Amino acid sequence: MAVHNRQPMIRRLERAVASPWLFASAALLILAAGIGFACALKPEPHSDWLSYWQAAGDARAYTRGGLGLWLLAIPKAFGLPAFAAALVLNLPSAAGMLWMARRFDPNRGKWFAWLVALYLLLITPYFGIVQLDLFAATLIGAGFCLALSASGHGIRAWPLPLAVACVAIGVSTRTQYALVLVSMLAALAILVILLRPRHRSRIVALIAMLLAGSVAGFALDSGLRALGGNSEAVRTGTAVTLYTGLLSSGDGPGCGYWSAEASLAARADLDKPLHQAALDRLAEKPAGHWLSVVSCKLPQIVRPSPYALYWLVESPDVRRRLDAHPQSDRLDARYASAVRFEKKAYGALIGLIYAGILVVAINLCRRRAPLPGLLAVTWILGFCVVHAVFEIQGRYFLGMMLLAPLLCALALRVARDEGPAGGATTSG
Repeated sequence: MAVHNRQPMIRRLERAVASPWLFASAALLILAAGIGFACALKPEPHSDWLSYWQAAGDARAYTRGGLGLWLLAIPKAFGLPAFAAALVLNLPSAAGMLWMARRFDPNRGKWFAWLVALYLLLITPYFGIVQLDLFAATLIGAGFCLALSASGHGIRAWPLPLAVACVAIGVSTRTQYALVLVSMLAALAILVILLRPRHRSRIVALIAMLLAGSVAGFALDSGLRALGGNSEAVRTGTAVTLYTGLLSSGDGPGCGYWSAEASLAARADLDKPLHQAALDRLAEKPAGHWLSVVSCKLPQIVRPSPYALYWLVESPDVRRRLDAHPQSDRLDARYASAVRFEKKAYGALIGLIYAGILVVAINLCRRRAPLPGLLAVTWILGFCVVHAVFEIQGRYFLGMMLLAPLLCALALRVARDEGPAGGATTSG
């Protein structure tokens, strides 16, 4: 009887939470917070961000960044400062992610859309940084939505070329996604072969889209690099992440993170083909050492650390201004409190995201819809496989955590649309 009486209360809560006005208000808060952080501190680009800013619009300086870098060049050409140019790219990306999350979440309470919104709220300090992570993740998410959101029992052909284009642009912007997506599609292909579901058209179409988009995006990035005469930058830039993540990494504190020693080791091996250099490095130590390195990195992969406040406040120009402020001690105390809150909130949100993935996987597997049910699982698995070998940083996992709730929502939508004929009966 008590359970029966709770049902109307739950329905009312779901209707209240799903209110489009409430979600729109949250979206406005997220965008306003991103603008506020950027305009208040006006961070100047440094580290990787400085190389992006300097290369934007200059083909000869191109080493990475794909089409996202050329979009960044547009506000730069109009004379906008770096933080404002970053907002021009990141605010529409955040708005697009929010729209997709709400549009494709079939839950009455739009719970997965809210997880996306909470993640974006936590990384609003990152919006004013000259980074391409959010833009690339949004495009990858758009590719998933286009490939999986067809209604009814079939799949429409027209969204697939657009999905391939979105993924290709996203991969060209952040080439790590090429490896992640290939790892994901390999896992999905194995599941298709082993499970042999009666209706698998959407997942097969998704696999084809991921493969085509990954290859096209990687080729686009390579072409832009060759056009600028910087083809060798793969060995002095991207390949360094292999040394940092594994070949020159220890198995103690800081394992898998960037180090000057790893960068020097990568340069020392430039006279060797990359595969030979990797084999030589691996042969220097026993297999147990490399397993120990991967084991050391795994907790930081599964539960990545927060990064947004760090990249904003620790920008050298921001740090100098804060240190020179008459009340610098008070500002540092507030910053320390904000970092502690960010760490706790980030950890709690990651826990909620994993819980959502588990619930969807169990629910849809029980309803005989394992392929969509395991979409988010294979997405996380792709990141784990890639970053077990390559460099880790908290920001590298933005796409992993941001898109996992979206994939859960899409999985429920696919299962709902295909219904009993597809082996799923959930209504989401």
